[in-house]
Amino acid sequence: MMRYHFKLQPLLDKERIYEGEFIRGLKSLTNILREEKDKLEKIKGQQEECQKKLEKRRGFHVEISELRLYEEYFLQLENEVINSRYMLDQMTQKIEIVQAELSRIMKRRKALEKLKEKGLSEYVNTMQLSLNKEMDEIAMLNFSKRREGNV
Repeated sequence: MMRYHFKLQPLLDKERIYEGEFIRGLKSLTNILREEKDKLEKIKGQQEECQKKLEKRRGFHVEISELRLYEEYFLQLENEVINSRYMLDQMTQKIEIVQAELSRIMKRRKALEKLKEKGLSEYVNTMQLSLNKEMDEIAMLNFSKRREGNV
């Protein structure tokens, strides 16, 4: 008896490979996004902490050089916040692109799997009909042999 052969199996295998690659890529991008969010939160925390320290020293005499250091530090933190937000936007866009492509790949893979299942079902039905036909022929031969033997 012949085995079922799906003609589009190589394409289905490629789609599964692509899907796996995109899933790994998406995980990687989401990890980078999470790290960038953590970095942004850390920067904001540093900024708030430094502002609180400066606020505590408000009543005391603070030298101009120290104020300049604070100002430079705040500017540096603000630049880091801007850069981090830019990176978050970039990563979000990349994730959206990868998700869209992954969705497209998954739809193609599912369609191919449905075709494979449909083809297998048709193959099984065809084989069952063929088997039933052979059994009917054998039964007819046995019947006619028994009938000839009884005559």
